[in-house]
Amino acid sequence: MLTSTGIGHVVEPGADGDTLWVDAAEHRRAADQIGRYLRENHARPAAPLSWPRYRHAIWGVVAYAAVLMAVTGAALYRLGERSWVDRGVLEIGLLERGEWWRAFTALTLHADLGHLLANLAFGVLFAYPAAQFVGVGVAWLAILLGAGAANAVDMVLHPPGHSILGASTAVFVALGLTSAFTWRRRAAAALTWMQRFAPLVAGVALLAFTGSSGERTDLLAHLLGFVAGVAAGFVLAQLRLPAPGRAVPQWLAGATALGLLTLAWVAALG
Repeated sequence: MLTSTGIGHVVEPGADGDTLWVDAAEHRRAADQIGRYLRENHARPAAPLSWPRYRHAIWGVVAYAAVLMAVTGAALYRLGERSWVDRGVLEIGLLERGEWWRAFTALTLHADLGHLLANLAFGVLFAYPAAQFVGVGVAWLAILLGAGAANAVDMVLHPPGHSILGASTAVFVALGLTSAFTWRRRAAAALTWMQRFAPLVAGVALLAFTGSSGERTDLLAHLLGFVAGVAAGFVLAQLRLPAPGRAVPQWLAGATALGLLTLAWVAALG
């Protein structure tokens, strides 16, 4: 360090340790440079990571599975003598026609059993930790809003004739939320940049591995969902969320999510 700053010096080995000699005229500058070096390279004690532990995350994924299976059954048997798929599928022009509900109703419709089972499995896998980190109600409200916004943007960017259905957009919102939340919480600890960004890198890898295959896969919807989830996770990591012991805010957020989805289907079938 002294060599790089042009300060002449001599190191004298000794039995009790090395001695560093500098010219008297350079003493003050050398001491200042050494002090800066020690301050900049001093290892900070690792700050303990703060991980909230919200209970009842299982009920969120149970409700998620129940909603998907209920809508699938209703669409299969044309409940109310209506075509649930035609009225709920996501189509180009939904914003121009004012059909806002399609951004949400399409999340609950699926093309076949395999499509449904895949979204059930990955939805549980990615949303369960999100609910543990931010609470079951807050997590699912954020997932629903993020997926609806991603679907709306997806329709604006696609050419005419494009339509999609399925919960995969919400699945990748959950993945992005979990990745970004853990990334921001780890940023407060004395970790290397690689350790801090590991959750985000892992999320991108999972997005590439699970969201880019399949003949009818909408890559843009998956990417937009992940981006929406990252934004939600980043914001939630900065907020002072209700303590894990406070159930009322979580119930209110969860009821808002379920109410919004119910309102969307009422508008679609009305």
